[in-house]
Amino acid sequence: MSQYIYKSATELAGLIREGKAESRDIVKEHLEQIKKHNHKLNALISVFEEEALLEASLCDKEAKEGRFRGLLHGVPVTIKEQFWIKGKKSNNNFKMLENFVAPEDAVIVSRIRKSGAIILGQTNVPKNLTDYQVAGDIYPEGKNPYNTEYTPGGSTGGGAAALASGFTPLELGGDLGGSIRVPSSFCGLYGLKPTENTVPLHGNIPLPENTRTLIVHMVQAGPLARTIDDVELLWKIIAGPHESDRNIPDINWKPAEKKSFSEFKIAWTDGWPGFETSTQISNAIRTFADNLNDKGCKIEKKIPDETLHFDSLKVFAGLIPYIVAQGNNPFVRTLIKMQFNKGLLKGMKKEFPDLDKIFSSAFRFDANHYGETILQRHLITQRWETFFNEYDFLIAPVAFGPAFKRCKIGSRLNYDGKEMNYFRYVWPYVACFNASGNPSVTIPLGLGKEGLPIGLQVVGKYWSEPELLGFAKKVTEITPGFIKPNGY
Repeated sequence: MSQYIYKSATELAGLIREGKAESRDIVKEHLEQIKKHNHKLNALISVFEEEALLEASLCDKEAKEGRFRGLLHGVPVTIKEQFWIKGKKSNNNFKMLENFVAPEDAVIVSRIRKSGAIILGQTNVPKNLTDYQVAGDIYPEGKNPYNTEYTPGGSTGGGAAALASGFTPLELGGDLGGSIRVPSSFCGLYGLKPTENTVPLHGNIPLPENTRTLIVHMVQAGPLARTIDDVELLWKIIAGPHESDRNIPDINWKPAEKKSFSEFKIAWTDGWPGFETSTQISNAIRTFADNLNDKGCKIEKKIPDETLHFDSLKVFAGLIPYIVAQGNNPFVRTLIKMQFNKGLLKGMKKEFPDLDKIFSSAFRFDANHYGETILQRHLITQRWETFFNEYDFLIAPVAFGPAFKRCKIGSRLNYDGKEMNYFRYVWPYVACFNASGNPSVTIPLGLGKEGLPIGLQVVGKYWSEPELLGFAKKVTEITPGFIKPNGY
């Protein structure tokens, strides 16, 4: 009988600090859990067993001497494969980057080490991080522990599956188009996409040889966990300025004021114009809103206006080519565009011609087009921020439905009697807030009718993470939190 599997990182850190548990025993149990179950899920693609046990022994020695490295002293964690770990391969499950070896730790990986955490291994990702499933050129396909026929979500799908299966209490993820929020929702977890430019990204992705460009927009690293306290703990460790990134302001983060439900003013939506959600998701969000209302919360169904959501998607479509295809010649850029159109974005040209036109235009890498898109981004962000001057938060869906069955990328999906393009199931609900840069926390709402987790996201204004996390803690009074999958 395991003592430590499924305990939170906060609990484990406390046990170690109080001398009630040893890091080596905790790490050993998690390694045994990985050995027992990972072959069914392919959640981890590398395990650093010897290194982890050695580091855990050092942490135990230091703890006995009354020395603690930081908040996560002796606590095991996992790292999404995209982040550099010195001397380890990081290739984004992409053959063209297969031999990339990280020359140093990513800034945030270094911060996690300095906190005293023990890195157990790297978690699985889709090819080049561009899918809502976990499949690619190099690693075996990742699966959802609630039902292995289904995807755990992407691109932090391996990490989400690892958390839900008790392989780790904490995961470092990244979010460019929902890559923290979607796996969190599909695997019944909490996840935080922080405000853009608050977490340093040096060492974020493997770099092709002779790279000469650096266009970084809409992406942010953040934590996934089974408890909201653990999400907050890891966020505090990784957030903040660093000399590698002068764009990150030195924000004086202040603890959120403790509020009663009646002190919150919240907007909610169960879909967007032209992007409704399934009956199950809509009902779950409505029930959540009703429960908040019963608690005295000032809550109303409200969106900023009829066009802001779609305008945000247009900004995303106009910027993403610069991020994923930078540094490549026109021929290679054309190949990348073709790969998207035949895979993740299959069917977009027919269903969303405006978005397709913007997306295709961006691949020309025209300076004026780029400048115009950046201007539009500033404008939509300003519109979102104006909305959040009136409301504390916006409650919104993460996807059309729960996790979908694993399938070939670009397949048409059918759920709740509605057939749709592959990307339509997820992308429109999450990409809008990558485009705006607003922070968002994912909250699990329990298991749906298929036995699969469902969740929602709560979005706030820029730099409102303490308030978002405080609200997420508050609503644990009316939500079930993480529910362990059977068999783990």
